[in-house]
Amino acid sequence: MKHLIPIHVFFLFFMFTTSSIALARSSYDVRQGDQTLPVVINPKLQRICDQTDNPVECLITTIPFLHEKAAINPVSILKIKVEAVDIKIKEALDKASRLLLYSSNSKPATFCFNVCINNYKSILESKHRILDAILLGDDKQLRVELSSNVDKIYHCEDAFEEANIKSPITEVNSLLGKMISNSLTITIDMVHF
Repeated sequence: MKHLIPIHVFFLFFMFTTSSIALARSSYDVRQGDQTLPVVINPKLQRICDQTDNPVECLITTIPFLHEKAAINPVSILKIKVEAVDIKIKEALDKASRLLLYSSNSKPATFCFNVCINNYKSILESKHRILDAILLGDDKQLRVELSSNVDKIYHCEDAFEEANIKSPITEVNSLLGKMISNSLTITIDMVHF
């Protein structure tokens, strides 16, 4: 395999149990705080994630959504990624909105948070267009939506950089960028409508 996924780099962004994971030959122990959780990784999922630019993030943001009888193919994984991004965007929107309240005395910070909030809302609005494009097999529309969403995440970070303010949401934006980028890679390289 192109990438071996070291277990110690798994950070749980979503809670999951072994009963929600498809059974496979590969199994690993994943640490959650001071607890070790056994995780079984389906080899098909491993192959799909290994083909992305961010295979670790691909796995940790997909595994929590898999069920025992879940189909493991690029289209099903892409749909899971759309749901995972939706959840993470809502978390980012909530965090940025809370931080906006505390930054009301700083016009540059307020501007930056508003850029991020507007971009997060726009990404949430694109979810249905993405799911429709998957359903219709419209890879062109799918690429446009996903590419636009990657850009929106980076525009958020750019706003902070241009204002010479250290972004307090860099970590979540980094993960979101990787998640959406992985979805784009799956669309371009693996989904053939």
